[in-house]
Amino acid sequence: VFDLLEAVVFILVHWFIFTFLGRHLIIGDSLLLFITTGIFPVLFFRTMSIRAASAIEASKAVTSIPGIAPIDYSISRTLVEFMSFLLLFLLFFALIEAFGISRLAVPYNPVAVVEFLAAIFIFSFGIGLMNSFFNYVFPAWKFIWSIFSRIQIFFSAVFFIPEYMPPQIKEIIVYNPVLHLVSLFRSGFYSSYPMHLFSREYMWGWSFSVLLIGLALERALRNHRAL
Repeated sequence: VFDLLEAVVFILVHWFIFTFLGRHLIIGDSLLLFITTGIFPVLFFRTMSIRAASAIEASKAVTSIPGIAPIDYSISRTLVEFMSFLLLFLLFFALIEAFGISRLAVPYNPVAVVEFLAAIFIFSFGIGLMNSFFNYVFPAWKFIWSIFSRIQIFFSAVFFIPEYMPPQIKEIIVYNPVLHLVSLFRSGFYSSYPMHLFSREYMWGWSFSVLLIGLALERALRNHRAL
């Protein structure tokens, strides 16, 4: 519940700040919608990756039940977090539409949104499994990841459109896979959203790569604990 409330407060605070500073619209008809479509993927990724990792660590109580492995508990915890976040933001977008804040709060391209949800679930779950291994071999990693995942928001095209940035910056931030997830999600709401830097192959390549590595590390950690 705290994570969900934190997400809403985080979005509203940034909306108030940018409105107070007189931030001009980059695209669309609502600054709130633009900020929400950027922050939502990053917070989604951060929360689910942390929950997937913590579920592995907290699975001892349930893995005593025959037939249940830590990975099963991690999947279920991540799915619960996924559905909770999804329902919250469905409500949030519905309120934006209901109060007339934006005419674009209903996705014009739902296929892009569905693809985003599938990609971010796989990517976040894979990163979470990797983090569960790193937390075990290097306990300080949990703190490091918490800091890194928070500052990720400044490098994922949340408050800007990457195509409009200087070439020197674009050449660096384009390697951030979360940026591609943000672009895909926004393309579901804005028909004219620039997608020149977006790479579907790069996004899915990262998602399946971290998932495979995460599954391998989770199996290695499980075998090590069984010794």
